Amino acid sequence: MRTPRPIRLLPVTVPVILLQLPAHAHQPAPAAAVLPAGWFYAVLALALAAVVYAIHRLRVNHILATEKVRSRIARDLHDDMGSTLTSINIMSAMAQKSAGRGELEKTREFLAKIGDSTTRMMESMDDIVWSINPHNDSTPRVIARMREFTTGVLEARGIGFSFNIDEKIYSRKLRLENRHDFFMIYKESITNIAKYAQCTFADVRIQLRKGQLVLRVQDNGVGFDVKEAGDGDGLMNMQRRAYRMNGQFSIQSQMGKGTVVTLMFPTT
Repeated sequence: MRTPRPIRLLPVTVPVILLQLPAHAHQPAPAAAVLPAGWFYAVLALALAAVVYAIHRLRVNHILATEKVRSRIARDLHDDMGSTLTSINIMSAMAQKSAGRGELEKTREFLAKIGDSTTRMMESMDDIVWSINPHNDSTPRVIARMREFTTGVLEARGIGFSFNIDEKIYSRKLRLENRHDFFMIYKESITNIAKYAQCTFADVRIQLRKGQLVLRVQDNGVGFDVKEAGDGDGLMNMQRRAYRMNGQFSIQSQMGKGTVVTLMFPTT
């Protein structure tokens, strides 16, 4: 039996390749700074609180501004009523004296003036109450009241009129104080037409020009000399209201050629 010969293994050389990396490659990258979850929610809560506070302050400021205007209007009503009641009291005393002396004609005149003053006071109260009512805080309601007032005053005196409104007006917003002053200027213009113009026709136009509301009231009456009219209470009140609205007010009139009243003020 033959004995198997052992297998002899030859040595094998395996090449070794060494790679040299940059020095910084051996350093682990620093971990990104991460805020704890609690800090994130705290910052988010503070941001939301700041937004809510800002909105709340805006609402409070708006409410305070509105209440300030309503208080001013209420003071105007108080002053107007006080002045009118004083005038009525004086005329009542004079009517009593003239009646005691048998002066019936003077008594009738005083009673008529008392009636006019009472009517004006009631109208003023109605205008103030309407103005401070939040339900009327819209331009369409203002225009509707203007049209209603014009119809009641001019038609009763047989005066024809046209009432032209730019439809873009209805989308504009009038601040409370501007809305009240705007209506009072218009009311004074229509009242003057009914009392003094001796006209047969009046033209009312309300337009929007470059972000400004323009009111134009024109009549074909007898006209008057603006310089001689001076600074009457009615004219001064209209100018004062226009100034308060940051607007421009003008009256143009010539004898025998009628009168044009123009008001222009900014809207939003």
